[in-house]
Amino acid sequence: MFSLPLLAFGFGNLAMLGWLAAAAAPLLIHLWSRHRFREAPWAAMQFLLAAMRKNARRMRLQQWLLLAVRTLIIALVVLAVAEPYGDRLLASLSGAPSHKILVIDGSYSMDYRDDGASRFARAKRAAATIVHESRSADTFTVIIMAAPARTIFGREVVDHAAVLAQIDSLTQPHTGADLDGALQLVEESIASGSSDRRTSDRHEVYFLSDLQQTTWQFNSDAAAGNKPLVSDRIAFLAKQASLAVIVLGQPQFTNLAVTSLAVSDAFVTAGRDVAFDVTLRQFGDEPRPQCAVELLIDGVFVSEHTVDVPAGAEATVRFTHRFQTPGEHSVEVRAAGDRLKIDNSRWLVVPVRDEVRVLCIAGRPGAAKYVADALNPNLAGDSPIRPLIVSEGDVADIELSDFDCIFACNVAQFTAGEAERLARYASAGGGLVFFLGDRVVHDSYNALAMGGWGRGVAEPPVRRRSGGSSAAGGLDPSHPPLLPAIIGELVSQPQFGLDPLDYRHPIVAPFRGRERAGLLTTPVARYFKLDVAIDRPDVQVAAAMPSGDPFIVTAPLGRGRTVMIATDGSLSSVDATTGEPWTNWPTWPSFLPVVRELLTYATSGEHQLWQQLVGTPLASRGVPAPAQPAVANVTRAALNIKRPDGHTAPVSIQSSPTGIEWTYADTDLSGIYTLLGLPNDESQQFAINVDTRESDLRQADPQQLPPELQTLDNMKNTSDRGGSVGVSRAGWNESLLWTALALMFVESFLVWQFGRGAV
Repeated sequence: MFSLPLLAFGFGNLAMLGWLAAAAAPLLIHLWSRHRFREAPWAAMQFLLAAMRKNARRMRLQQWLLLAVRTLIIALVVLAVAEPYGDRLLASLSGAPSHKILVIDGSYSMDYRDDGASRFARAKRAAATIVHESRSADTFTVIIMAAPARTIFGREVVDHAAVLAQIDSLTQPHTGADLDGALQLVEESIASGSSDRRTSDRHEVYFLSDLQQTTWQFNSDAAAGNKPLVSDRIAFLAKQASLAVIVLGQPQFTNLAVTSLAVSDAFVTAGRDVAFDVTLRQFGDEPRPQCAVELLIDGVFVSEHTVDVPAGAEATVRFTHRFQTPGEHSVEVRAAGDRLKIDNSRWLVVPVRDEVRVLCIAGRPGAAKYVADALNPNLAGDSPIRPLIVSEGDVADIELSDFDCIFACNVAQFTAGEAERLARYASAGGGLVFFLGDRVVHDSYNALAMGGWGRGVAEPPVRRRSGGSSAAGGLDPSHPPLLPAIIGELVSQPQFGLDPLDYRHPIVAPFRGRERAGLLTTPVARYFKLDVAIDRPDVQVAAAMPSGDPFIVTAPLGRGRTVMIATDGSLSSVDATTGEPWTNWPTWPSFLPVVRELLTYATSGEHQLWQQLVGTPLASRGVPAPAQPAVANVTRAALNIKRPDGHTAPVSIQSSPTGIEWTYADTDLSGIYTLLGLPNDESQQFAINVDTRESDLRQADPQQLPPELQTLDNMKNTSDRGGSVGVSRAGWNESLLWTALALMFVESFLVWQFGRGAV
């Protein structure tokens, strides 16, 4: 029903066609053999000639058949050496108009430069060629295969000029490629076209791509739930349309990419040296010696290093810098350019503080002493961490936003007003860490864990991950869960050691390979059994008791994070029967590093939101309006995003049950995005980086693609043929040579069959 376009033939080695004259050799030999001997009558042969005349027609047919086979063998070999290829796309066999769907690969690997022109530019020229050479009645749909894939031009009307204008206006995004999403859009386009009687029933789909393995590898194709496999989608489309992949890249290329940029210290303060660690990777089989790497702070060049990057491996560079002023600073590392420049840079937004302020709330005298000492063992020293210990009653008079993190140490309970303040604080990006103890009131804490504060806790029970149940009802959207777990029964069973759960969580990850740091021998005599709700997949268990009970539980809250520890952070909780403290952990070697990691993790939630991959929407994450009155007073027209390309775009602002929210989704370029329009000329920066999986330019094997996809090659004479589309040269050469080889076997068989004198 459907047919691929015809291809006009051209030859890469046109001069070799002169050897086609050699195909006349069998004919000349045949004619020469016929006149080689003089005929003379011989009486004894008269009877033999009479018999041979009966078989003359059969013998003549045998001779001509052998002559044709031998001539064709020579012609096929000459044509194969002449390298035939398709010169341009022509109309289909049918005279009816067709609906052509052009799927242009928008992954950033398409920015690779071949002889100065990017593959993306070549794809646009090839797409324009298809439009130019199509019938005036043909219709078009243009899809860009980025992440996510989207339809650029979906009007199925006869307007070739508009299609060409849309193709010409396409810009190169910095995302990967969503092949499955593109196939889904193709399905929708075919379905919508088929339902419109004014459009053609014949569909042709062209994928213009570099065939990068990351996108086109089908060996690891797997279904997610009821989602169809990519290969199944292609098989389904092949029943409705002709499918072709126009390849715009070579099989392999080397490429250098900056894969990582990280700051060595958890907190960066003004006037102190900080290190930036950079990782580079050379994809391919060629090393990159003496690669220059630059460090830029706020767009200004600071320093440069050189490094040798081995083939197919990584190399690291460390820069050291001292910030003189607090505030947000943008950091960029830039490697020396190659043919794919998009992944040669990486950005980071670093908040620089004067000092790190931590509020420690003590449920009783001494409850926060060990935590404060772990945060800063020497207050007179030069540590940037400044803990402040206060009692429960003093919290009401303290401005929480002045602190980077809050540690609640064996606090009995929180009123609804205090819980609301803590929720606003965490939603705005603050960190909350809760150490439990003997003064903790279960019902009060469990209400905070269920979002029930302010409305009571008399609710039906729900199942928890530990298999128990608790008095938790549905979550009140106006009161989000403040704690990540429900407090269960008190366990009085002395145990030694914590289970780091394969060191997967960032809090315990630094202990990997440091078994002598004391984490695996931590003594705990009494602790609360923590139950984690099964309906909260964002809750994580960082460490557990040897019995399997969760010991450190974490969860996000708005832009901040909350952490819950099942026992006391001091020696103030004492077993009434034995007089022994709940735990001696505060005196153990692992306590100080764990507390430091708790601080780092709890306060890094907002910082990670400032570092995202291309395509990830930027958002305020639902900051309650009272927590940020400056944002609440911003008008829709005033708040804008300055993009890396210098253009300014408005953000979407809306109200929600938890406050004011803004979002911006068009993060299609890597670089620094700046939120403008805040009061007092303040701004907020976000670092958007590419996903370096796209930096591996290895090409998928065309032979491994689904058989429904015909592979065409655009690399033959692309630069000087204006983006012409051709058939893969290798496929035609091999087919011709294999056919010639088969005919050689046929010729041998015919000679044997016909016997002597077949020449």
